[in-house]
Amino acid sequence: MKPLPLKKRLFAILSILIAVAGCGETLDNLIDPRAQKTASAKATRESETDYYEKFYKELASRAVIRKGTTEIQALDALPKDPSGEVNWTAAVMGGYINPRGSIDPGAEEEPILDLNIFIEAKVPLMFNVLFPHSIHTYWLSCNNCHPKIFIPEVGANPITMDEIFQGQWCGRCHGKVAFTFWPRDNCVRCHIVKKGESLERERWR
Repeated sequence: MKPLPLKKRLFAILSILIAVAGCGETLDNLIDPRAQKTASAKATRESETDYYEKFYKELASRAVIRKGTTEIQALDALPKDPSGEVNWTAAVMGGYINPRGSIDPGAEEEPILDLNIFIEAKVPLMFNVLFPHSIHTYWLSCNNCHPKIFIPEVGANPITMDEIFQGQWCGRCHGKVAFTFWPRDNCVRCHIVKKGESLERERWR
């Protein structure tokens, strides 16, 4: 068999090198099956990170800098929600503030829990709720809510809006130290999943 000309041989070698360089993970999977599991876990982590980044950015985009709503200058410069109150989520995500986890300088920072809980709204036309543990565990420890306010068990919390308005469930904070229920624009800070539709990574309950 007549050997290939030098130029063609060099071109073939170069093509193989390019293919190998672009398919490193694929070759690793063929050589070591464990690499496939590692690559899959890495892809899952990256997709979750992308999802939460998108979620945070969407939350932050709902706020605007509206000055003249308070005489307290430090608060007046922070992003506001539709009611004119400080949107603390947007303040954190936008880098306006970076609070410590505790006033105790020696306390360790608790990790944020990336866990979304889906809550189906009882009213037919009302959007369902997506509860993000991430932003809540940014401010609070787990024992602030569990098990005294919310039992951490599927179906164990018969939440109603009437009781929330009366200061129970979410109303232990919201309407007091967390954002209020009115105006209607604040409703969609929780009720964000249209009936019959799903986001990417909420936990259906």
